[in-house]
Amino acid sequence: VSRNNSPPERPGDPIMRSFSLTLFAVAALVAGCESMSSRLTDRFANVPPHTRIFAADQKTVYYAAQTAVRKAGLHLGRTSIAQWSIDGYAPVRSGTATSDARQTTIEIRLFETETLETRVELLVWEHTEGGFPGSVSERALREHSLYEIYHAALQQVLQDGELLKSPAKP
Repeated sequence: VSRNNSPPERPGDPIMRSFSLTLFAVAALVAGCESMSSRLTDRFANVPPHTRIFAADQKTVYYAAQTAVRKAGLHLGRTSIAQWSIDGYAPVRSGTATSDARQTTIEIRLFETETLETRVELLVWEHTEGGFPGSVSERALREHSLYEIYHAALQQVLQDGELLKSPAKP
């Protein structure tokens, strides 16, 4: 006859339950840290611009690009033919008690290719302002519908020949 001096295991033993809960909490914490780490990496990672080549000279594309900013539903911001750059912006979306104010902007840079076509680089940014002073942040967006919308608008302007010699800013 063998004797076992340990007490019989009972389902729902408080020590086992607390060990299981601790193990679950540690697993959840580690999983949360991993997703937080990837979100931080995404936020500070270098986002390359979306690039398209257009079969037109740089000056023609420069003026068409300004018209396309408005056709894409944005306002024309800073422009510089010396740097071949154009900035556009959407109106600020107001914040509420539970959300921050946001604004979307675009940066367009033009480069002449060896074949006298024009490479257009487009980068979409999101700017966020929180409810306390100094809480402004910005980040380049890897994916956004404005990439396709803008490139389609630019292609349409170039096809239709709607460009103005020097589009007026609003």
